[in-house]
Amino acid sequence: MIRARALFWTLLAAVVVVGAAIAGVVVVMRRGPAGVPAELVPASWAEYRTSAGHEAHVGEGKAACKDCHDYDREGFKNPGSAPCRRCHDVEAKHAHPSSPQGSKIDCLGCHSFSPDKPSATCIGCHAVPQGPQAGIHEHATTDCAACHTMHKEPFTAAADCASCHTDEHATQHSQHEGSKGCADCHAPHTPAVAAASTCSTCHAQPAGPKPAGHDSCIGCHKPHDFVAGGASACVGCHGTKPTLAAALAPAHGICTSCHTPHAPAAAASSCQGCHSSVHLTHDESGKCTGCHAPHGDPETEVTACTSCHTKVALTDTGAHEGGASCVGCHQGHDFTPPSKPALCDKCHGAEVRAASTNHGHSDCTTCHGASTHAPTAAPACGSCHAKEQASAPSGHQKCQGCHEPHSGAPTVRATCTNCHANKASGPHIAVQGGCETCHRPHGPNGVPSPPPCASCHTAAQLPALHTVQAHGACGSCHSSHEPPRSDRATCTGGCHADRRDHQPQAAVCTGCHVFRK
Repeated sequence: MIRARALFWTLLAAVVVVGAAIAGVVVVMRRGPAGVPAELVPASWAEYRTSAGHEAHVGEGKAACKDCHDYDREGFKNPGSAPCRRCHDVEAKHAHPSSPQGSKIDCLGCHSFSPDKPSATCIGCHAVPQGPQAGIHEHATTDCAACHTMHKEPFTAAADCASCHTDEHATQHSQHEGSKGCADCHAPHTPAVAAASTCSTCHAQPAGPKPAGHDSCIGCHKPHDFVAGGASACVGCHGTKPTLAAALAPAHGICTSCHTPHAPAAAASSCQGCHSSVHLTHDESGKCTGCHAPHGDPETEVTACTSCHTKVALTDTGAHEGGASCVGCHQGHDFTPPSKPALCDKCHGAEVRAASTNHGHSDCTTCHGASTHAPTAAPACGSCHAKEQASAPSGHQKCQGCHEPHSGAPTVRATCTNCHANKASGPHIAVQGGCETCHRPHGPNGVPSPPPCASCHTAAQLPALHTVQAHGACGSCHSSHEPPRSDRATCTGGCHADRRDHQPQAAVCTGCHVFRK
């Protein structure tokens, strides 16, 4: 009884403590912004009020909860961007465009009211391409507001470049009539080096004397001070040309890497300036441009071999029965392929290794002809192995049925019982040497016959009634692939006819007349 009372008071005390704790939580949860009934305040209000959007509006006293939330009817659900227009109608009309078609970004796309999502930054979106707009790299760390206004027209009002770039000299260039200063050559978010390709838009036909073979001074004058020896603008005269492997070799994209301003036609011999380690044996002229078109398709690094070698194949992958490309056997600069079978080993390694164990098959050309471009089909085995072909019995005429064609060795599946399944059992199945002890698949000395039984089973070794001279004809009771016959019909059918009625109830004679000890 005493223990029961103690347990009761202990449980009652626990209930009181838990109840007090719950009441405390309810009180904490119901604390909320002024003017909002406690029962309408959600548990998450304390977390949301610290977000950037709520701090800027509610925290600074610019707005009350009721201005955006209809908490009497809908509670504190996300009201979307509709309430923004009540105070920010001008900004909403000049919202940030989200597409070339003119659609606008929702206010909440940049201004966050969520505690786990900071307000967006310009570079957060524009570090990567946005539709037709390239990703911002140049000036990416500069305050965007220096040149852009988010909610006004015009959207862009560029700052004076000289306020930052005080070390540039454009005293001569900027004096041109109608000049826009730095914007003549530079785009705000494009790397400065890109300006070198824009010179020809203004200076395509400069006046005054020109170097021999040129019509523009861009290749010799620096853009900022027009002193000779500056950046190149070859495209002003020669236009934009596709350049071989420009994406992989930046030097190929610079005209002066191959062309000198006063002798541009000598470019064909300039390759060795960078590629001195390449030793050309393919073209006797020694010119790389015989195979590499410097201003052809930039994705095509080498001209098709069959553009010259038309007798080999129709396409560069049409040789060797259409199964190999030219560069599979020939190196681009050293056109002499390795000797066979090393050449064949590149693709046919397993066959070459197999043939190396067979002296007669070790030279690939023996069976496949001397032409690598148009190999011949392997001839019939009988063209070399005529005696074996002629002496093979019926069913053994197809050599590949038992032999691997390159090594000549019997294949894994070349066992007699694969074809002669009915011979898979019998008294000779366990004979050492297998079927070939008595049979040969082919000559070369003609189709062999099985040897006589006595070649293995000599009379002196035969037990019991085998020694009787009348039993010397083995085939009377035995066959090569079946058990010996000892039924009454065998014994009394031809030899012991006078014993047909002897012990008629006996099924076999060997019950009494034994042939085994």
